[in-house]
Amino acid sequence: MNWIDEEIIKEKESFYFKIFNIPKIYLIGFLLVNFYFLLVVFKFSVIEFKKWSLYAEKNRTLKLEIPAPRGLILDRNNKVIADNKPSFDLLVNLSNVKQEDIDFLQDLITKYNINFEIQGSYLYAKNLKKEIAFRILSKYPNSLDIRVINSYSRNYPLKEGFGNLIGYLGFPSEEEIKKYNVSPQEFIGKLGLEKFYQKYLKGDNGFIEIEKDVKENILKIIKNKEPKPGYNLRLSIDSEFQKKAYEILDQYMKERGYKKGGVIVINPNTGEVISLISYPDFDNNIFIENEIDKINEILKNPYNPLFNRVISGLYAPGSVVKPILAVGALEEKIIDPDKKIYSSGEIRVPNPYIPGSYSIFKDWKVHGWVDMRKAIANSVNVYFYTIGGGYDDQQGLGIYKIKKYFQLFGLGKKTGIDFYDEKDGFLPDPETKKKNLLDPIWRIGDTYNVSIGQGDLLVTPIQIAIFTSALATNKLVVPFIVKEILDENGKVLYIRKPFILKENLVDKNNLRIVQEGMRMTITEGTAKILNDFPIEIAGKSGTPQILGKKKLNAFFTGYAPYNNPEIVMVVFIEEVPEGSVATLPLYKELMKLYFQNHPKYKNYFKY
Repeated sequence: MNWIDEEIIKEKESFYFKIFNIPKIYLIGFLLVNFYFLLVVFKFSVIEFKKWSLYAEKNRTLKLEIPAPRGLILDRNNKVIADNKPSFDLLVNLSNVKQEDIDFLQDLITKYNINFEIQGSYLYAKNLKKEIAFRILSKYPNSLDIRVINSYSRNYPLKEGFGNLIGYLGFPSEEEIKKYNVSPQEFIGKLGLEKFYQKYLKGDNGFIEIEKDVKENILKIIKNKEPKPGYNLRLSIDSEFQKKAYEILDQYMKERGYKKGGVIVINPNTGEVISLISYPDFDNNIFIENEIDKINEILKNPYNPLFNRVISGLYAPGSVVKPILAVGALEEKIIDPDKKIYSSGEIRVPNPYIPGSYSIFKDWKVHGWVDMRKAIANSVNVYFYTIGGGYDDQQGLGIYKIKKYFQLFGLGKKTGIDFYDEKDGFLPDPETKKKNLLDPIWRIGDTYNVSIGQGDLLVTPIQIAIFTSALATNKLVVPFIVKEILDENGKVLYIRKPFILKENLVDKNNLRIVQEGMRMTITEGTAKILNDFPIEIAGKSGTPQILGKKKLNAFFTGYAPYNNPEIVMVVFIEEVPEGSVATLPLYKELMKLYFQNHPKYKNYFKY
């Protein structure tokens, strides 16, 4: 007799060890499911262990960038032109924040005109004021998706008068992010020296890597790299002179209703740029502070304050190129400097196709008999028509030799100044005119026009300054603005030495004749208003016709002291009715400003 427990056990055994007739298809499926399960377990436990460990590590750590201060910009006397002040930036991960947070931040940005940019899923805002930063911090004290970061804001203490020269900062485009190797939230140079020297002024950002818990609380600092400031620039610019020169220029232009112009002052011996002013100018702090109304005013200004006329402006130079024609004629021995040519107020060239008809080329007045020096001093068109293209029995240079001497004195190509968007200018000749489908034939009149600095001839004001330097010193220099690059401790890392492209451009005796004519421009010629200036100036006026001969651009270029040149100054004003007279009172004021503050010359001035 078996006990009940024994019977139960026997029944279970018979069940457990009973062999069932299971179809093979189910058995194979069962085995495949189990094999797949084993593969999945193996993959996630062995093969992808490292990958998921890295994801977990990323969720556990966070790397925060620490902005580096931008390099300072100093003038030649170490006066600060651009520096930094403490500020705050905002970084928002838009994909991880609620709509109510986005609305809150949008209201702040709109209300306070905060400068912001959206790149991908991130919003970057720059230059938050302290009270705004604290307001955000108090609302999101521990958030890693809405972060207020200690940063720096650019500051331009000298304001208007330096805007176009120094430039301003702004968010980078996608192209600029790659070009300059910057992050989307970094401000970069968008104009002027800030743009040209971006890679030097930009610092090396630091970072701090932290460990956080699941509640986003910071547990510890894992790594820390201090930011390295950008390099400092010491310029050749005299900021005190430039500031006062701009004030004088601004007042002069406004009193007379002139709208556009500029000033460039360089050392003809070294190429150092002492002052560079494009008018009108702007306060570059406006862009940093994101003053929307004022920014729109600048952008909509028809006279384009953001355009640098000195470097990028292309102009017919007018009579300022006549000294180059004169020295070319002497070098080629086509005329004796004492030979006199008669100016009746015009020359008449017979039209070969229409008998009895003439092409007339005007002078600005009847000058009578003039030699080379007087022709330079009084800007006699007939004389330069004659030595340029030839007339009667007097041989001319011809367009190709004119072009040769223009190129010798630096025209037709960039000067090499350390500033972006410099233009080449344009030197016309028969080959270039062939591209003119409406009038492809080069005529004697084209040569005449180029001989007095008109026609299709185009130069920049910086080129005028450089060829004036060459006329003063007989050497062609490369202009520059940055003299030195320094590290954060003031150690000089780079010194820009003067670079002379060529010396002894022409025979010194020939050049002296032309210099004498330029001096006579002051003593008895078109710029006699400068004759009482206590320091001798030599120079040349130019009044090219524009707008269908209805208006003129006014140029005056010169150097001083005459026998030992220390500066070259070019002043130009666009669209004036009375030509070179428009520039001369201003030129005199600016020359006075320079020399009366010069230790060697200040005692020359009694007025």
